[in-house]
Amino acid sequence: MNQAVASVASSSSKRLIFIDALRAYAILMMLQGHFVDTLLADTYRDLSSPIFATWSFMRGMTAPIFFTASGLIFVFLLLKDGRPLKENYRVKKGIRRGLFLVALGYILKWNIFAVLVFQFYTSFITLDVLHNIGIAILTLIGAYALSQKLQWSFPVLLGAGGLGVFFLFPMVTHTDWSFLPLILQNYLTMENGSVFTPIPWVGYTLLGGVLGWHLHKQTQWYRTPWSGLALFLAGVWLSQTSTRALLNLHELTGLNNMLELANDNWLFWRLGHVLIVIALFIWFTQLFYRYIPKLFLTIGSETLTIYSVHYVLLYGTWTGLGISRILGQRSLNPFEAAIGALLFVVFFIVLVYRLEPIREWLDAQVTAKIRVFYRLSRVKVMRMYYAFRFQGGSRQLGKSEERL
Repeated sequence: MNQAVASVASSSSKRLIFIDALRAYAILMMLQGHFVDTLLADTYRDLSSPIFATWSFMRGMTAPIFFTASGLIFVFLLLKDGRPLKENYRVKKGIRRGLFLVALGYILKWNIFAVLVFQFYTSFITLDVLHNIGIAILTLIGAYALSQKLQWSFPVLLGAGGLGVFFLFPMVTHTDWSFLPLILQNYLTMENGSVFTPIPWVGYTLLGGVLGWHLHKQTQWYRTPWSGLALFLAGVWLSQTSTRALLNLHELTGLNNMLELANDNWLFWRLGHVLIVIALFIWFTQLFYRYIPKLFLTIGSETLTIYSVHYVLLYGTWTGLGISRILGQRSLNPFEAAIGALLFVVFFIVLVYRLEPIREWLDAQVTAKIRVFYRLSRVKVMRMYYAFRFQGGSRQLGKSEERL
């Protein structure tokens, strides 16, 4: 069964192998990228060095791949469900997932000891990857609902929305948002510490959704090498010609946004490289799908768990004690950083390998006890409630008898 997109990692979720392989690659690159970026000393950050320049380029691909792949797989599964908007399971699950990711993004930034003494830091409300992916999923659902209600073309709406987000980026960046509450400012500017903002990153997810729509419509085509070739050529064309196209649009429209995007054209340049990477993974899974370890695909389906654990472990947000605090930020030489990054990645591979036994243990030792505590507390509260009502009723009855 030599298929470009071998059907899936699990029969229930019907994940495409090249998507999970792509996500696994991205999360592993994120792990080593965050470790090295946090701990490598400034002295060694020299872009004239071929090794550091290559590492920097590869690290810069992680977020665009994540956002694009998220849009691709979500829209593919959304359309695959096939049911009307209000009955579509993926719509309901997507809304819950999107809100959960935004909430989790904030929770991961909390310091437990500060929260216990009601101490607030502005870093608690800055934005990171999870907030933006959550917002991106909600935006995809909103676009789908709009296309269903107004009978608009879903892929056209996604494509126009993605390009529109990119084109708005310079204007949003230069606007003074200080009149807004700080928590809202962080959705529009990185000046207060946000690492990612919805504009422009949601644009990658919307454009990834266009690919997801096409994958749903032409699934068989993605089982051939031609799909990889088309994406590869589109990626090369986009990365090589987008700057000239933006300059032409500036000359045609006079919009300064186009000129600013052309002068610092990382958005479309990165998008072109994302298409190239997707093409390479399609070809890779075509040729070697028999030899891809199941563990590697599992890593691709456990990105949220990996991200959450790595965030607390590396940055020490919950306890104030993390690897970056213990070793000292930007304190390692290249050899130390490389060895540390390797060990960091290996730790998470082992974690994913042992994840099911860990979850079973947590369910038995923690979750079960929480359920028992919840049930006992509920019984006690109900007893107190009925006792209060009974006593109140008795007193009322006594007063009535006295009046009689």
